[in-house]
Amino acid sequence: MNSLTRYKLRKIAKYGLVAAMVAWVLTLFAGDDISLLVLGAWLLLGLWTGVLEEYLFGRRFRALAVPLQFLGKALLVNLFTMLLIGVAWLWGSDRFTMLASDAPYRMHEIFGMAQFYRLVLRAVVVSSIAILVVQVEEWMGRRTFMGFLLGRYERPKREERVVLTLDLVSSTEIAERLGDLRYYRFLNHVYSLMTDAVLRNEADIHKYVGDEVIFTWPMRIGTRKLSCLDLFFDIEARIKEHEDEFMREYGLVPQFRAGLHGGRVISAQVGHIKRTVDLSGDVMNSVSRMLGLAKVMKTRILVSAELLERLPEATKRFDIGPEHLVPLKGKRREVRVHDVSRLMVAS
Repeated sequence: MNSLTRYKLRKIAKYGLVAAMVAWVLTLFAGDDISLLVLGAWLLLGLWTGVLEEYLFGRRFRALAVPLQFLGKALLVNLFTMLLIGVAWLWGSDRFTMLASDAPYRMHEIFGMAQFYRLVLRAVVVSSIAILVVQVEEWMGRRTFMGFLLGRYERPKREERVVLTLDLVSSTEIAERLGDLRYYRFLNHVYSLMTDAVLRNEADIHKYVGDEVIFTWPMRIGTRKLSCLDLFFDIEARIKEHEDEFMREYGLVPQFRAGLHGGRVISAQVGHIKRTVDLSGDVMNSVSRMLGLAKVMKTRILVSAELLERLPEATKRFDIGPEHLVPLKGKRREVRVHDVSRLMVAS
């Protein structure tokens, strides 16, 4: 099972859990009794919602404004749910027991009952909230979303993180060549192709800054299985697989340079009207300077010696180049860095 499939299955499971929780809360407010069987039915509704959203029409609404995306998906999910109920009735018999297990009703009788429409309304509310919650979590990123919910970033917090800054080579020339609209379509194409590599290596996308992307990991996750090193080379491999497509559509193939460092950063929620989680500290400054040196050296990726010390297995799959020194802006010290290349494709 590849990383993208695992991601989709986890996402569908989130729909199920959110739907079950929302239905449980609504039932408590209504003062109704609730059983494990009923909760299981709402869980199945959430899983069904996730399957429809992810596999049937998730990408079909990408060109629409966000509110229209949400409304379109909610409408279609509930339409398909009602169709599924109808198909189940036609496939079985003319007796339907959705509303009462001890006194079944005929289908035409059900459509005349207020209880049926209350159930439909509840299903619409539950599935719509599930879509909204899961999509907000996807837009923000799982760790950031959970951090906001749990209040982790209300106060600045020190944590050990790995940071990879990825920069598009010759971005100014590419933008002038393609024009503004085609250039941003080109960037979206590139970022879309990165998805599988990002998921496989468990990276968080901290932010997009034009043609630059900042990825982060908690130190334990980033150094596990050399994920922080593999991400850059997996992205390169992914782009290479589609280089003919890029040449046909844009007349060029994107190339990247990167800086990779790790250590203590300060994570904090900033802003009031618009809130976000920002990272600051020497690590962020160092990565920026490393990216500048990579441009001067015309090398693909520079990795700090400090991070490589935490990756003793790296020499088995990566070629570590000679050491270089990067002076830090405004600091009386330097960062030791190495050019790194992968010897073999990770399995």
